[in-house]
Amino acid sequence: MSKTIENFRHLNVTNRFLFTVIKLTVAKAKDLVLLLALLFLSCSNVITGMFTNENCYIIDLDVEKEISILYSSIFKNVKTIILETDNDCLLGLITELQVFDGCIYVLDAYIAKSLFVFDMEGRFLHKIGSLGQGPGEYLKVSDFTIDIENRFIFLLDYGKFVHKYHLDGTFINTINLQIERANTHFIQFYNNRLYASFYAWDTTPDDYMIMEIDPMNGKTITQSLPIKYNKEWAESVFTGHSFFMSRLSSPPRYTQLFMNFVVSIGEEITPYIELKSDYLVTKKDLENLSIGMFGDKLSSLQGKSKIWDVHCFVENEDFILLKYVFGYIDRYIAIFDKKTNTTKITKKLKNDLILIQDNDFLYSNGNFRFSDINGVYEIILRPEILIKHDQENNLVPDLDQIDRLKMLDEDSNPIIFYYEFK
Repeated sequence: MSKTIENFRHLNVTNRFLFTVIKLTVAKAKDLVLLLALLFLSCSNVITGMFTNENCYIIDLDVEKEISILYSSIFKNVKTIILETDNDCLLGLITELQVFDGCIYVLDAYIAKSLFVFDMEGRFLHKIGSLGQGPGEYLKVSDFTIDIENRFIFLLDYGKFVHKYHLDGTFINTINLQIERANTHFIQFYNNRLYASFYAWDTTPDDYMIMEIDPMNGKTITQSLPIKYNKEWAESVFTGHSFFMSRLSSPPRYTQLFMNFVVSIGEEITPYIELKSDYLVTKKDLENLSIGMFGDKLSSLQGKSKIWDVHCFVENEDFILLKYVFGYIDRYIAIFDKKTNTTKITKKLKNDLILIQDNDFLYSNGNFRFSDINGVYEIILRPEILIKHDQENNLVPDLDQIDRLKMLDEDSNPIIFYYEFK
């Protein structure tokens, strides 16, 4: 039973008490049987109580789709952040973005392979660490996370090492993750705890998706979220996206490919959202995927018309916005109203805060990467797209910093738009 409890939550005081009592009464068979029965009921409550309507939002994805939803129905204004373009801070992609204490932390994990820090006006400040194999250097950063209370930053390197720095980039130390037969792609620091995603090389039905790591020595403290909740999918090539950050000061959310849930990370790992649809991918669907490389397997989902990947998450006091994949290439946006428990779904967010007409919406539709209590940050990876709209006189005339936007070229760094919630 202890394994069952560990599957669903970190052991709390009540659970530890039950284990202590069992050890003290092991010689008394009748008492032991009774206590085991009580413990079983406790475990059952955890299992059945985890995913009930009382404990999480229910988002129905089968409602009638809308042709489009206006940005102006969600946001009241937009601010432009033009990232400085210089040889010291050239970005190819932005794979992760976080904003804290007046700084924008931008990770390009694939091209520049570095973590850059800009101020809120887009001026380059410094990098965190650098490529290499010496102290404070890294080979392949896949994710980073910020300890906002103690003002540290952690970089995940090669899925095996966590490098710790001060926010000014001063290196502190490196932690070797002591994970057996597994790797990790994402990390998250919250409430003095360091969490990591877990991807086993040789999967067993008893594996998990989240670990709590001791930030002092890299040892695993607890494991949570059994893989049955993503239909036992454990392809290490790709398993989804990072921990979702609605705000740095509130519990982060997490999901993986093929999960019907978005969970909340805190004292316990608990469901926050349950997705409802007749088209959610099933374990049988995954078992029937074509044999071959990862891409071949996902390609075979195209004909199945199944929902299978939540890859964007925005939240404020009034609504939750998430994006998901239907089939192989279709992306949908769901906007859930917390007050009315109703959902709007569309394939297209019309950005009337930037564009006059949406006849040729070229850039990624709602490429949101981070949100705080007041708004959300969207990334425009290709500045030449806005240049094209400018040439067609399709940019809103009073768009923030429109004169500077008109001076950009295809070699400029990506642009960030910050949208303030209504």
